[in-house]
Amino acid sequence: MPAESACPISGVDRALSLYINSRNDTLRIRCTLSRYLTSSTRPVNNATQNQHVNHECPQGISATSSNPPGLKDLRMAYLHALRVRTQAETKHRELQASLEDLKNDHIDENPTLPQSDHDDESTRGYITLLRQRRKLAELNVVQETLEKVLGAKPANPKQDPRDNIQDTIGEQPDLPAERLEQIAQPDDIQSSIFKLKQEVLEARSRMDRANIARKQATNAIRDQPGLPEQVHALEKARNQIIEWMQCELAKMEEDSVFLEDTSPIKRAAQEDAPIDLEFAEERIYASYDRYTTARIDLIESYGSLSEPLYESNKTETDHIVRDSVDIGKDTKLVRPVSKLLPHLPLLARSAQNERSLLQQAVYLQSQLAASDQELEEALLRLSGESHLLPAGSKGASAWGKVAAEAEYATRAFVKEHLQESRQEVSGISAIVDLCSLQSKVLGVV
Repeated sequence: MPAESACPISGVDRALSLYINSRNDTLRIRCTLSRYLTSSTRPVNNATQNQHVNHECPQGISATSSNPPGLKDLRMAYLHALRVRTQAETKHRELQASLEDLKNDHIDENPTLPQSDHDDESTRGYITLLRQRRKLAELNVVQETLEKVLGAKPANPKQDPRDNIQDTIGEQPDLPAERLEQIAQPDDIQSSIFKLKQEVLEARSRMDRANIARKQATNAIRDQPGLPEQVHALEKARNQIIEWMQCELAKMEEDSVFLEDTSPIKRAAQEDAPIDLEFAEERIYASYDRYTTARIDLIESYGSLSEPLYESNKTETDHIVRDSVDIGKDTKLVRPVSKLLPHLPLLARSAQNERSLLQQAVYLQSQLAASDQELEEALLRLSGESHLLPAGSKGASAWGKVAAEAEYATRAFVKEHLQESRQEVSGISAIVDLCSLQSKVLGVV
């Protein structure tokens, strides 16, 4: 069951949800372990008091005939082998006791008979032979077990030997930290049980974290896209939206003759380089300032041309020479507005271009504002989800620096684990060579 208070990091909460139980489940598990350990150490006698608490079959305890829960396959065979070994040791001790009894009886019956050195040497030789036979039997059992394991599951050179051994025989059980001789009160037993369970849980959590970190380090680069790929994808999507909007606006203005996109600012079909927003805004404002200045000058020119101008082609001396009829014909009212009639189409085209330029400038300004807003929202959402920067961070430079640091840390972590794996593989290969050498020596003997 998951914990009562969820972890703020979702990935850690999901990874630890399988190993964090509620208070009731933890109490139930502790009671079960207490009952099992209590039943395994009763009745208390001299043999159990002098014996170390371990997972072997204790001597002289009837409760150990029952198998503990959760043992399967190789662990069950291992427990059976331990029991057989305990029985053999018990039988060996009985035989030694019987030999000692016979020896003592022989000495008691013949007190005058001196002890023979030959009998001692033969006894010592026999004991040495028994020990060698026992070692040979143990080595044969180990060799047969290894052959069975290799026959059931052939060795895979692509798989890590440490993982292969761990998947085959499981984790090595840890020995308890204290002995029964050091336990004086029942309260100490409960504290020892609690410490044992805590160490088991911590070891399991460390193992799971190591496995998860190793899998994430190997699959993060291949499966998950990085920050540069996500930013590139966002920029490409934004460019596609801008192109679609421009196409739609062009379709709306096809019926007009003079509505033509004459803006010098053109966006490329696919723009991979980053856009300088400040430079674009400066160009837009400068174009608008030039437009307003030109418009003011045009209005002033038009106002000056609309005023009538009187010109006289003749001076006062001409009035004296010529008659009054010629003087009336030479003096006339001139209006320059008539001179502007050939330029009216150009003025209309300029006004139309001015209107289209203003529309495009407003459109580009709105698009830039929308892009800035989307980029800020994306960075804000990313800062809330990634936990690499404090919540509310919107600076692109800070995100780039954090991404570079995370990449460097990941690379260092992967290199460290690769070095450790190589050292472990070399150690395992040395152990395998030593085992093969021992098997060859035993085969020769």
